[in-house]
Amino acid sequence: MPPKRPIGRRMTSQRAEYRRLAQSAEIGVVTRGQLAVLAHNLPCTGLINATESHLLVTLINTAPGEAFEKAGRPIIFKSNQQLAFEINRSVGRVSRMLSNLFDTGLVTMQDSGNYKRYPVRSASGSIVDGCGIDLRILIVRYRELDDLVRQAKVEKATARAALRRYRGALRNLRYALATVTDLSERARARQEARLERVVALVGTAAKASSGVL
Repeated sequence: MPPKRPIGRRMTSQRAEYRRLAQSAEIGVVTRGQLAVLAHNLPCTGLINATESHLLVTLINTAPGEAFEKAGRPIIFKSNQQLAFEINRSVGRVSRMLSNLFDTGLVTMQDSGNYKRYPVRSASGSIVDGCGIDLRILIVRYRELDDLVRQAKVEKATARAALRRYRGALRNLRYALATVTDLSERARARQEARLERVVALVGTAAKASSGVL
């Protein structure tokens, strides 16, 4: 008798840990708007790319605002086909992006036996659980991820300032060497060679770290 095929996505220890963390989410401390802004900014950290960010923002905006209030459950039940239509990507691409968001700890997922997504409701009709895309891990990690975004923005600003200083200094030095009159041709050539060695060491300035610049 062939072995039974496992249900749902492959469960790694890291994914299991993210699902455990999601259970500890304090719903109501972070708004849907805050999460949408965070998801939009996450590509600057290198955790996800712009297309994955678009998908994550779409998931966040799919959940009603009250899902992020106390007693709410921000779990998305849209199919991959519907999500693919909304972000204009293939179903296979959406599936791969969801797996990456799961691996990165930005969503958690629970699959049903037939891979359908559906809510589990209480007697009063409110969603208490379900097979779908769970956004609670984002609430748990909001401060951590927001700090990463802030740090990335500071580093980017520092790098831009260093790049401006480097380009300004390089421009001034080249102008000085070109216009100085009390320097022999041999000395001028020696100084120009030194300057070009520095330029070669730095490489493409726009890609160099602020420390190098």
